[in-house]
Amino acid sequence: MPVVWVFASISHSISRSIVMVVGRDGVDANPTSDGLPGAGFLQRLIDWTAQIGLWGSLGSILIGAAMFGLAQQSGNYAGASRGKHIVLGGAIGAAITGLAPAIVNLLFSASRG
Repeated sequence: MPVVWVFASISHSISRSIVMVVGRDGVDANPTSDGLPGAGFLQRLIDWTAQIGLWGSLGSILIGAAMFGLAQQSGNYAGASRGKHIVLGGAIGAAITGLAPAIVNLLFSASRG
C-alpha cells in the first residue's frame, strides 16, 4: 500500500474520531478578556489602530477634495474624477472604521443564534 494511502487512511480515522467526540460532548466558547494578560494593552492597540484609520480617512478626504477642486478648475476631468474617488474612498474608510466593532459583534451574535 503506498504511503499516501496510509496517511489518508490514518487522517480519515483521526478526523472521524474527533467528529464523534465533538458531536457527543459539544463545544462551548464564551469569549472574554477576563484574566487575559495584556488585555488592556490589546484594547489600547485596537483603539490606536482605529484612530490611525480615521486620520488616514480624513487625509484622504482632504487630499481628494483638493485634487477635485484644482483639477476641475483647470479642466482636467480625469483628475477631478480621481479626486472624487479618493474622497469617496476616505468616506467609506471612515464608515468602516466606525462600524467595524458593531459588525463584528453583530456577526458573532447572529452566529450564536
